[in-house]
This record gives sequence, C-alpha cells and structure tokens, in this order.
Amino acid sequence: MTIPGPDPLLDGVWWLHSTRGSNVYLVEADDGSLALVDTGFRQSAPAILGQLDHFERPLAAILVTHRHFDHAGGAATLREATGALVVAGRGDCRLRDGHYELRTPIGRTHIARFLGSLVVPRPEPVPVDRPVDSETEVLPGVVAVPTPGHTPGSLCFLVPRLGAAFVGDLVISHGGTLTRPLRMANADDRLYLRSLAAFAAIAPEAGFPGHGPPVLSEFGQRLRELAALPRRNGLAALSPERFARLAAFGRSFALPRRSRRPG
Repeated sequence: MTIPGPDPLLDGVWWLHSTRGSNVYLVEADDGSLALVDTGFRQSAPAILGQLDHFERPLAAILVTHRHFDHAGGAATLREATGALVVAGRGDCRLRDGHYELRTPIGRTHIARFLGSLVVPRPEPVPVDRPVDSETEVLPGVVAVPTPGHTPGSLCFLVPRLGAAFVGDLVISHGGTLTRPLRMANADDRLYLRSLAAFAAIAPEAGFPGHGPPVLSEFGQRLRELAALPRRNGLAALSPERFARLAAFGRSFALPRRSRRPG
C-alpha cells in the first residue's frame, strides 16, 4: 500500500502525517535541497520514508531541534536509510571516539527513564555530522539559531525566503494559542525565557512548532506577546485550560498524526 504524500503548508514546507511524538516537517532550501525537521519516535521512520518517496530529490539533511526522544528518536534510522547529514546543537551532543553523537535521554530521573522505556523503544545513538553552537547557515537559506534552555543545545531553524521558523519546543501550539513548556520540562528555565525573548524579536510570520498545529500567520507577534508574560506560580499555574492542554499534548504521543488531505 502506497502511503499518501505529506500535507503541503507553504510553497516549500510540508507536514508529515502518520508519525508519533513530535511534528515532523519537510522544508525546501534555497537551492532546492530537502531537509527534515525532527523525526518523531523511532517507529515513525517507515511512514516518513514512505512520504519521502513522493519526492524525486534525495534528503540532504535531518535538522534536529533538540535531543528529546520524541523529536530525535528516528534520526539514526533515517540517517542510515537516506544518507542525510544530521544537524543538531552541540550542547545536546557528546564526543565519543572522536565523533559527536546526540544524547537522547528518555527522562531526567531513573523513574522517568523507566516509565518512558515502557512507552517507546529506547532511542538509538544518533551520529551528528554537523554540531552547531552559533547562528549558522546549515543549508542555503536555512539558518540554525541556538535557543538553549529547554535543552542545552536547543535550536530553531529560520528560512527567511519563506518567512518561516521551525521552533521545536520553544513553544507549544494549541490552535490559536501559544504556550511555553512547563518549567519542570526545561533544563534551565531562566535561560529558556531569555532564549524565548531573543528569538521572539526576530520571529517571522509563520511558525512551525514541535507540538500542535502550525501557525501560518502572525506567529512573530504571538511569540512576542507570550514572551512578555510573566511565569505563573503556585495555584495560579493550575487551571482547567492547562490540564486540557496537557491532555491534548499526551494524545499526540499516543496517536499518530492524521493527514489533513480529503479522504
């Protein structure tokens, strides 16, 4: 059975379906080469490869926004299958035997790692061909921008020609609303807040988050409004809306994303 192609979002941006974990995007660089942004869980790889078959060009790069297993779990499998180079933040890498590899911990504590291993396969070591620690053009017209805090090596990817940014977990999208990751989900929340404010100042019209629907207009303005809001503490941080958002976030882990194409 042939898997349908990915959902087009902009001229040069596609949203892959039938994946679990994070959103997976395909973007066209200025020279026509193709790059994946994130990979979802490892078991998403067959669906991704099936959708890449709709393109007559090879995959040039796998752009990893950060090391978490729901974003990078399939990177090693896809690198081996396609020959694409893996780009990731140096802060999320370790040097082993003279080569960089992505650290993909399932959780920050022993119990979190144990529980996570019951839900998803343990991530494979991910070789990183191009570790990035400063603003860098990684493909023609595709710029990696370090945004540390959620993880030490978190990256966003700007494509000025398209007025687009791929932002990983810098924010979570809930339709018309953007929210920040929970404080406990960030490796360094103060650093994260500084990164959010800095990136908001340059954010373009369209934004493609790692979780939730893409924002095709006014993304930069929404991001600046979010960055200006103080963190809520104590009971003020607990609300029915927040619990509903957490439930929706959880469903994205349990269920594959469905195509928005008719039929």
